[in-house]
Amino acid sequence: MTRYQRLIMLLILATLTSGAQGALRCGASLVSDGAWPIEVEERCGPPDYVAEYPSATVPGLGVVQTEMHWYYNPGPQRFIRLLVFRNGRLARVESLGYGFHTDGMGTCGPNTLRHIQNEYELVTRCGQPASKRVEWQLPTPRRRSETWQVLQPVLIQQWLYDFSSNQFRQVVTLRNGRVINIESRPGN
Repeated sequence: MTRYQRLIMLLILATLTSGAQGALRCGASLVSDGAWPIEVEERCGPPDYVAEYPSATVPGLGVVQTEMHWYYNPGPQRFIRLLVFRNGRLARVESLGYGFHTDGMGTCGPNTLRHIQNEYELVTRCGQPASKRVEWQLPTPRRRSETWQVLQPVLIQQWLYDFSSNQFRQVVTLRNGRVINIESRPGN
């Protein structure tokens, strides 16, 4: 193969891989950005966990934009996939940490929390929290090489777990569905 042929092959491969960015393969089907939730479910099956949040409200009108997080857990040999839908359209696909077996989880406690990486795993291993706080924050604008970046709101959640009277309460902070901090706080 000549140098010119190699260059053409590399360009073709680069073009093909850039088109697949943000796509999810489900068996023989491919789901890409802009897909409807029903199309994703037809190709990939029902998600293992769904969370829906308002992402924009207008006084007097109420919620005008929603964001849904769909989680697919293919097991411990593959990565969990997070699909983010905005207003009924697939906006992005992210790979999270390795999946896990959902049977025989055992009990949840402060030590379990230290190993959890995302919202789906948190609910599966520990159940719903005693209380939640949800807010959207705009990141600080930064200038990048002659252009301003587009500001996307960031979903920040704080989940409070109260395990028992002889343990501190645990506050788990999530950013866009990923655990970023765990702190203890005294109970009553």
